[in-house]
Amino acid sequence: MKRQDLLWIEWYQADKRIQRLLTHEGMEIAVKLIGNTSQLHDGDILYEDAEKVVIVAIRPCETICIGTVDYLKIAFVSCEIGNKHLPLFTAGNELLIPYERTMQAWLDKQNLTYTLMQRKLLYRFNANVDANHHRQLKFSTKHIPLFIKV
Repeated sequence: MKRQDLLWIEWYQADKRIQRLLTHEGMEIAVKLIGNTSQLHDGDILYEDAEKVVIVAIRPCETICIGTVDYLKIAFVSCEIGNKHLPLFTAGNELLIPYERTMQAWLDKQNLTYTLMQRKLLYRFNANVDANHHRQLKFSTKHIPLFIKV
């Protein structure tokens, strides 16, 4: 069985385009992600030879965990997270936010229930649309005239 050499990274390093990192055993790994949607995932294998395999491991961090209560509250919280431009992750029926004191204070002020835990932030919620997305659509409203009744 091959020995596992872990490459520990923080959640925010998963989509960093160019970086040089050291594995637990001290092996230097150069990472260059190609494309806007490329990222490293927990468990990715970056290197393998006859003796060892280098595996990505995302470190747990202090996290604000919000359980789904009802759609209106989740929409309210999500809107505030978007307004603050904070990263948002999901796990099962929970919203996860890397700990930030101002977000915790806002949740307290709104009397919303949350827990603070050490969690791995693995599944980032991304609502961004690729710049080429609209150009690739077959149907577009770009050339449809707009009629406004006064």
